[in-house]
Formats: sequence, structure tokens, C-alpha cells
Amino acid sequence: MLLYQAIAVGLIMAFAKFINAYGSFAQLMPFIQYILLALVLGKSPSQAIILGAAVELAFYGVMQIGAVLPQDTQVGGVLGVAFALILNQKPAVAVALAVPISMLAVIVWNLLKFWFTANVEVFEKHIRERNLAKFNRLWWMQVGVYEVAYFALAFIAILAGTTGIKMFVNSIPKVFLTGLTVAAGMLPAVGMGMLLKYVWNIEFLPFFIAGFALAAYLQLPIMAISIFGVVFGLMMFFIDKHIDEVKKSTKQVSSGPQFTIQVQHLSD
Repeated sequence: MLLYQAIAVGLIMAFAKFINAYGSFAQLMPFIQYILLALVLGKSPSQAIILGAAVELAFYGVMQIGAVLPQDTQVGGVLGVAFALILNQKPAVAVALAVPISMLAVIVWNLLKFWFTANVEVFEKHIRERNLAKFNRLWWMQVGVYEVAYFALAFIAILAGTTGIKMFVNSIPKVFLTGLTVAAGMLPAVGMGMLLKYVWNIEFLPFFIAGFALAAYLQLPIMAISIFGVVFGLMMFFIDKHIDEVKKSTKQVSSGPQFTIQVQHLSD
């Protein structure tokens, strides 16, 4: 059973990494990969989505700048949710596992990046020689090594680490596990704070206060606050659109055809 689970998680990891590297579907991939994990592991997809949402919120403020990867959130998310599903644990455990795993997984990416960078000169040589066959062969070799590396990472982690993770989780005191739950709830706020540091504008202050009031005083759930956020966003969109249309129409009227009358004085 454990061997099957290791192979299944490894295949999901390889698939997720492939999609993440090719195309804009990477934004949708987190919840797709968690649903796939639940299906191959024989668990509830709704449980996987709950675990995945907690993990993704913890990674909310992680930003990749260029080729610098501070945390491999995909590896951390897949393995953290996989361990939690296999061991039937709460979202706090998934977050507690996903965060350190994501930091350690950066080592694998850095090793792969060294090899990819070393191949740049080889690619340029094949281009100068117009040797398309060798170029394609090296390209697909890179893709294969990339996929096999992450499959092996997930496979070994599940096969060799599940027993140790189970013993570790079972040995955690209840008080400490409660602290992990509280910390997991705080991490999304930290992530949002990190994002606000880069995108904050004083014009957002009314919406920030409104969201705080809806949560703190009216005790509305996240889904209700999100719906209000969508409503406010649509209101601002249509108001700005109307203002732009008025400005364009005003500009067209002011720059319309102008007629000048020339008076010619005739003299005898």
C-alpha cells in the first residue's frame, strides 16, 4: 500500500511540476493537484481542498524574483497535503510539514539550475552548427531529468518518510498542536502583509477597514467577505469605466471641428 502511495504521489508531483514549467495553468494547478492527490490516494477531494487551501494561504506572500526561488511551494504543498491525507491529519499538520519541506526542496531546484545553466553553451553550439537533432535531444533530456528528479523526491519522501512523520505527529503534545493550528491561521495574515508591503496604496484603506469590520464585528465567514470584495471590485470597475467614457466624450466635444469667420474689408 505504501509503495503504491509513493508511486502515486511521485506521478502527481511530476505532472504538477511539468504544468508549472509550461504554460499559464500554474495559477490553477495547486487545487487541481490536491484533488488528484485525493483521488489517487482514495481520500475525499473536499478534505484535500481544505488542506490545500490552508497550505496555499500559508504560502500567500512567497514571491519568486527572477530565478531566485525562496521556497518551492509546489513541492511543499504536494508533500504536506499528501502526508496529511495519508495520516488523516488536520490542516495545521499539513502547514507545519509543507513550510519546512518547501525550504529544503529549493536545494533540488538549485542543483538542477546549475546543470541547466551549464547546458546553455551547449545549446548555443548546436544552434551555431544548425544541429536541430542534438538540440532537441538535449532539450528533452533536460525535461526528463527535471521530471525524474521531482518524481524521485516525492517517491522517496513518501516511502521513507511516512513512518517517521507518523511517529513525529503522534508524539506532538496536544498543546503544541493547538499552537500549530493558531500559527497556521496567522500565516495567511503574514503573507497578505508581505504583499501589501509592495502594492499598498492609501486608496485601498477604506476597503481594508471594511474587510476588518466585516470580520471582527459582524463575524462574517471568509466566503461572505470574499463576495463583498468581488462586489466592491465590480463597483469600482464600472465607476472607473463610466468616468473614462465621460472623459472620452468630453474630449471629443472639445476637440470637434471649429469654424472661423474671416472678414475681408473691401476698399474702393
